[in-house]
Amino acid sequence: MKAVVLYSGGLDSTIALKIVQEWGVEVYPLYVFNKFLSVKMPPQVPDLKVVDVSKEFIDIVRNPHHGYGKNLNPCIDCRILMLKRAKEYMKKIDADFIVTGEVLDQRPKSQHLDQLMLIDKEADVQELVVRPLSGALLPVTIPERQGLIDRNLLLAIKGRSRRPMMSLAGQLKITDFTSPSGGCLLTDPGFCRRLADLMRYQEKIGIRDIELLKLGRHFRLDKETKLIVGRNEAENETIEKLITGSDYFVYVPDTGSPNAMLLGNKKHIKLAASIVARYSDKKDDENVEVYYRQKKAVKKIRVHPSTNEELAGWRL
Repeated sequence: MKAVVLYSGGLDSTIALKIVQEWGVEVYPLYVFNKFLSVKMPPQVPDLKVVDVSKEFIDIVRNPHHGYGKNLNPCIDCRILMLKRAKEYMKKIDADFIVTGEVLDQRPKSQHLDQLMLIDKEADVQELVVRPLSGALLPVTIPERQGLIDRNLLLAIKGRSRRPMMSLAGQLKITDFTSPSGGCLLTDPGFCRRLADLMRYQEKIGIRDIELLKLGRHFRLDKETKLIVGRNEAENETIEKLITGSDYFVYVPDTGSPNAMLLGNKKHIKLAASIVARYSDKKDDENVEVYYRQKKAVKKIRVHPSTNEELAGWRL
């Protein structure tokens, strides 16, 4: 008896995996990853298969069939995509069913009964998804009817309280798990402001664009032009690595200075330099010499650092 377990490394999926293992099920954990997650590394569990759906998920985020949650989180469409990938893996390894750590009514957008059933239907996995944490409250599945699973072993957890989960974790001696939702940036209002701006002004969005949304301070200078200013050493290094031949690399030499990337129209280079000067250690100087580089050509410009009032008009 084999099962694909949708595994995020969070508490719920970790408990679900542990429970079905105790039933004697041979588990195949599957991590469906996209670039809108803040996690840098996949969860650590034996025999984990990782599937990156970032490219197709970008299209879903732009135009979700089932709409958004509180921010720009297309939770129902996301779950449908995850279960589709789980079904593909299930067929490939000839598994019997799919397991998730979902809890009935825990999340308002995707975990009410009618939503769970809708997701299963649209992913074409009706009656193939076993949810050990709430299964006693849900319709009977094919594995139950076939005698692969004893329905009496399914739990009846419901609602948003984390207490039952923490209690189970203690009983099962589970101590290592990530934060809920895997750090989905689409639930973060600040990130969503940047993403909404990007979707407003840019028709084609790629993986690099999503990576840039995670970095620094963002300033919209016109509909074609944006400035990204690093906030720390790690971001400065990442900005420099992500620079392409069409971008401008902007910085103040010989002092503490953020690295910045100007994407778009060169006519805004003076404004970009003023903003970068404002975040450098020379922000109190009357005039600051700022360098900017495109490909290997380096030039410099003298500017007055921007004021806080000016920054407010451009910052996202």
